[in-house]
Amino acid sequence: MKRLTALLTATLLTAPSLFAEDKVPALRGSPAEAREPSAPSAPSDDRLELIPTKPAQIMPLPAGLPLIPEIPLPPSRSRPESPIRKRDSVTADSEESVKQRIRLRETKTKAQRDPAVQAEWDRAGGLRTDYEKRETMKSYYRLLYGRMTKIDPALKAPIDILLQESLARLDQTKIAPTQPPSTIASGPRAAR
Repeated sequence: MKRLTALLTATLLTAPSLFAEDKVPALRGSPAEAREPSAPSAPSDDRLELIPTKPAQIMPLPAGLPLIPEIPLPPSRSRPESPIRKRDSVTADSEESVKQRIRLRETKTKAQRDPAVQAEWDRAGGLRTDYEKRETMKSYYRLLYGRMTKIDPALKAPIDILLQESLARLDQTKIAPTQPPSTIASGPRAAR
């Protein structure tokens, strides 16, 4: 602790003497000045400054060169002629989406009231084998979505998507494809 106190005291005593001197350090001259000490020094006005303030010190640009070089303009990208539909907001998009879903439900309800569609649904419910039910449900969905397209042709794209989704649910992807019962009944076991 005594050493720390002594060091601190010595530092405080020498610090004012270091800052009291206002000597500006002299810059070394060029090697030519060191060799010729007897030569009179040049006037300070002719020395070049780091940031020139006198017009004589600013070097003029070479003749014939522009201040800003001209660069070629990038090729213009032509926009398509068809107008792009702009939406006012996300709310308008979601409103249109909801209206489309409502129209889909209304057309599906109208199509389900058709007696042929109802008969296909009832026939699918009364079958015994899984294969027959799947095949009948496929024909039911084709009939249902076909009627929906006839009721509202403007909804053809979303109706086609719904048809593909409905048929994909009926496909067996994780197991071997099912053979029709008629081909199985005529197999080797049927001969016994």
